[in-house]
Amino acid sequence: MSVLPIRAACLLTAACMAVGCAGPLPGGRAEVERLQTAAERSGDAATTSYADVVAFVDAAVQASLGAPTPLRSTTFGTTVEGRTLPLVVWGAPDVTPAAIRATGKTRVLVFANIHAGEVAGKEAALEFIRDLARGRHAEWADSLVLLVAPIYNADGNERIAAGNRPLQLGPDAGMGQRPNAQGLDLNRDFTKLVSPEARALVGLIRDVDPHVVVDLHTTDGTAMGYHLTYAPPLSPNTPASIDAELRERWLPAVSAAILASDDMATWHYGNVPGAFGEPAAAPRGWYSFSPQPRFSTNYVGLRGRLGLLSEAYSYAPFGERIRVSRRFVEEVVTQAYRHASRVQRLAAEADATPVSGRPIAVRGTFAADGPPHDVLLGVVDTVAHPQTGEPRLRRQDVRRVERMPAYVRFVPSETTVAPLAYVLRPSTSLDAIRDLLDAHGIQYRQEALRGTPREQFQVDSLRIADRPFQNVRMQEVWGRWMPVAPETGPAPGLAPALIVPTDQPLGRLVVALLDPRSDDGIVAWGLLPLAEVAAGQSLPIERIPVP
Repeated sequence: MSVLPIRAACLLTAACMAVGCAGPLPGGRAEVERLQTAAERSGDAATTSYADVVAFVDAAVQASLGAPTPLRSTTFGTTVEGRTLPLVVWGAPDVTPAAIRATGKTRVLVFANIHAGEVAGKEAALEFIRDLARGRHAEWADSLVLLVAPIYNADGNERIAAGNRPLQLGPDAGMGQRPNAQGLDLNRDFTKLVSPEARALVGLIRDVDPHVVVDLHTTDGTAMGYHLTYAPPLSPNTPASIDAELRERWLPAVSAAILASDDMATWHYGNVPGAFGEPAAAPRGWYSFSPQPRFSTNYVGLRGRLGLLSEAYSYAPFGERIRVSRRFVEEVVTQAYRHASRVQRLAAEADATPVSGRPIAVRGTFAADGPPHDVLLGVVDTVAHPQTGEPRLRRQDVRRVERMPAYVRFVPSETTVAPLAYVLRPSTSLDAIRDLLDAHGIQYRQEALRGTPREQFQVDSLRIADRPFQNVRMQEVWGRWMPVAPETGPAPGLAPALIVPTDQPLGRLVVALLDPRSDDGIVAWGLLPLAEVAAGQSLPIERIPVP
């Protein structure tokens, strides 16, 4: 039995006071067995506060000292209100990005609580951390480094209220709010990076380069027979080999394992339009969400990595949501372990595949996933919240099969041919664009171009939204690419431009950010304001076409 150093034992004592340990401290294994989340201590009536998460992580890390694969903890960023974001690292000798990458192992990042009212993933992540501290899944350490960030939207988590997440079945004592302290949805911020939290998480992804990323949520909406739904990256620009790996190999195996062990059904994320009697223009079917890289797992796919969204069912009891979320993480990591070498090969192939000269989607639309599927719908009861008396929904143990089209894929609705590079002419936005490229890890250079054949985007018309979305009045521009007139005059008089090549590992993301017609780039999000641009004028975006 390992014995903790005096300082570590003192830290563990303080942490156990916060998270539910009791009794003497004979050693790490005994203490980790007594660690409990707030959900466990309360019989699933409450969720874990930020302070409890930090204490739990500290206790688990200290209790794992001396184990063959100890936990290590660090932070990866700071929230709007100054809370540091905890990160647990398992399977690496140190917590620095360089040390993690130097292991040569397949890297898996699991994060939770991006929407702080959807708290089952946070509790599941803590239980997963405790399992690692217990020494479970020790065999994974041969091939994997695991990174777990249990409380991403930490500020939103602290705004606990019983009225948050209407209709959700618990926890009874309340849960946090969906947005961060700025009022922003962090799962719409992976391209524009306005929030410090998104900057931090994308910085972690940029520096550590996880091969697999899992994002834990809770879904409401259609009454369904699934305990959890999931989604691979939905962008049409996701490398086909990664899309096939997840849809054809990983996700069927994950669903089969969870059904066999827990009798919990899981399948692709979706909703049926009009399921609650609301007007529905779309034909009846099972529809996923949206393909833009502003969403976490779509963003990960655009980077050429494996991303998986998990959505526990909001109307299932809180304890069931926690259990199925943890089982989903366990089975996804099991797939990463079993296919670790192939995962790294798929990532390397994605990095090495050039995009210049190829059609790249700048907008996408729903596509049916083959012939109609047997979709499991469900039945819910309306029950009263024990504190507020407001209605909530509770799933019945019913799985009703309906055969319908499953629109869980997206195909291009508009494409562009990726150029050799995009060129950003000097403008008032250039510094902000450069900063955004740096945040994503996109390569660029700055030089004066002379004699290079280029095209500029000439505006035909534009539209600016009447109402803000995520504090931005979204923009759309229509136009055409026209040849740039040759430069005249001495070369030293030319102002330097920002040249962003597409033949780099993040070439797909370059197109998504810089093409004027992209629905998730610098034009769409107003980083290049269109208010003063008139028809017939050109944007300060050029491109170097493929010869």
